[in-house]
Amino acid sequence: MQDDIIISVVQSLDGEDEALYPYLPYLLQDLWEIGSSADVILGLIRKHQLDQQSDFTVLDLGCGKGAISVPLARVFGFRVHGIDAMPAFIKEAWEHAEQNGVSHLCRFEVGDIRKLSSEFKGYDLIILGSIGPVLGTVEETLKQIKLRLRPNGHVVLDDGYIPDNVSWQSDMYLSETEMMKQIQRAGFICAGQQTMDASFIKKSNRQIYQAIEKRANEFILQYPDKQDILQKYLDAQIRENQILENQLVCVTYLLRRI
Repeated sequence: MQDDIIISVVQSLDGEDEALYPYLPYLLQDLWEIGSSADVILGLIRKHQLDQQSDFTVLDLGCGKGAISVPLARVFGFRVHGIDAMPAFIKEAWEHAEQNGVSHLCRFEVGDIRKLSSEFKGYDLIILGSIGPVLGTVEETLKQIKLRLRPNGHVVLDDGYIPDNVSWQSDMYLSETEMMKQIQRAGFICAGQQTMDASFIKKSNRQIYQAIEKRANEFILQYPDKQDILQKYLDAQIRENQILENQLVCVTYLLRRI
């Protein structure tokens, strides 16, 4: 796999060193939902009645293990197409689809979401579930995927913003005002949103960290020479969790193409 996509995968999972890539499937083996909440996304879809449409198609970019795609197929009968650069994740996505009886509604494949062919178009809904700036800024990302949507199609964007009334700044995150400006400049309106409760974020972060820490410690016992790289990943998880819990408002947007 190309070095640049390896770096993108690692960074999207809050890592910093591309040498971590081969160990990610082991570290994340106990987790199905790695980023976005399927319950939140399903709730937004119900609330805005997207589940009432027939022959509904979904493109899940950076789909991971299918934690969003499979419930969309199982609960609503949507036809979903998931793409992820991690072969081990795609394998698990197919397994989850089989276990949930929706493999006939799912298509999962290994691929680079930055280099989609012309066949990827005409979707009713595109999922951007905590993939970070893989495709550029929020505006750049939305402008790219707008071409893959049908008229009046929707995007689920799971992200976080810095409240306008705080002084903390980051190159990685936008202010609330700038977030909305970039969404609008890309040709979308916010049809709905769900802000994550602080206690929910903390609980989720704790569960994910504990699962990763357990596997990291197991791996270090077998391969002590890997301690530095795995400890760096644990440290990066702690730093990211502190930002998510203390500096950002975490939100899932339902955006509509205009």
